[in-house]
Amino acid sequence: MSYKILIIEDEKRIRDSIVEFLEMYNYTVVEAENGEAGIRGAFAEKPDMIFCDMMMPVIDGMGVLKAINSSSIVGTPFIFLTALAQTDELNTALSSGADGYIFKPFKSKELIEAIHKWLK
Repeated sequence: MSYKILIIEDEKRIRDSIVEFLEMYNYTVVEAENGEAGIRGAFAEKPDMIFCDMMMPVIDGMGVLKAINSSSIVGTPFIFLTALAQTDELNTALSSGADGYIFKPFKSKELIEAIHKWLK
């Protein structure tokens, strides 16, 4: 089974790198360049998992998470990609429904480990 994964990341270089890597593992990848496009993509594509940058223009990652949590796709594994190392913000994200986070810069292996953990 090929899982569908949504990547919401405003930095094109990072987004392209993630998409290319996950496609090598035969995942179906949907991408969005900001939170607003990510919300639209999540509702339209109904992905099996979402990786979302925390700090983005238009709608930030917490805004995306809130939209997902109040929708029919609540429960979709949601992992933040973040350069933030502030414990308060990460705890807020987790208590708001995020399933985890990966610190930037990250290794490709961390993405695969998260997928295997949440999409058994």
